[in-house]
Order: sequence, then structure tokens, then C-alpha cells
Amino acid sequence: MKEIYYVKPIDNSRLVPVVDPRSRRQYKAILFLAAAVFGLILSSAWQRFNGVEDGYRLESLRIEKQKMLESNRKLRLEEASLGDPVRIDTIARNELGMSRLTPPQIVNGAPVSSAADGSVVADASSFGPIAYQVKSVAAAVP
Repeated sequence: MKEIYYVKPIDNSRLVPVVDPRSRRQYKAILFLAAAVFGLILSSAWQRFNGVEDGYRLESLRIEKQKMLESNRKLRLEEASLGDPVRIDTIARNELGMSRLTPPQIVNGAPVSSAADGSVVADASSFGPIAYQVKSVAAAVP
């Protein structure tokens, strides 16, 4: 059996849909709720990513601190070795050609007395206690 279809043109251009105020309010509420949930999820993800980034930055700063402490330790060790009196004496004798002080070269540090005419050659008291502490590195090291 054959079916027959009839085409009937329908003109709906004159029909106007009825606007329901409750449905518009529901759409706005759902849209606001979806935006709030999306904002919360985005905020949570942002905080998580910042936490991970801060962790990486903290770890790199820890590594840098360890490197700085190691470098500081090496520099202190080098400073201690460079200030060694035996090393300084060796360099003074071998490279600079200095020699050990003889007894007449060692200054007592006692104040010099004034001459008979009243003129003063040198007054050790004007220099304070530093004049009494004059020593030579070469004389101090055997």
C-alpha cells in the first residue's frame, strides 16, 4: 500500500510567542550560579598553581642558599689560609727578599726623651698605646 502525503503550507509569521517572566528569571539565576561555580573553580585552580610555583621557587632558593653557604665556607677557609703567618713569612723571605730582623732593628717602643735644648724629637705618648705595640711579622715568626 502506498501512502500519500499532502503538503499544506502553514504561515506562522503572525504568531508571537508568549514571554514567561519566570523563565527569564530562572535563566538569569542559572547563568549567575554557573558563573559563580566557574569563578570558584578558577580561583581554586589559580591558588593551586601559585602554590606549586611557590614550591619550585622555594626549592630553587634553598639550592641557592646551599651554594652560597658552601661558597662562604670556601672563602673563609681561603681567608684563613692566606692569613697564615708562616705563609706570609715564607713569601716575605723567598719572593720579596726580606730577612729576619736583627736586634738593633727591633724598636723597644719606649718614649724618646727630649733633648737638652727643650726640643722634642718624638713623643710616643702623643700616639697613644699603638706606639708600644709596633711589631714586625718577620720578627714574630721563628
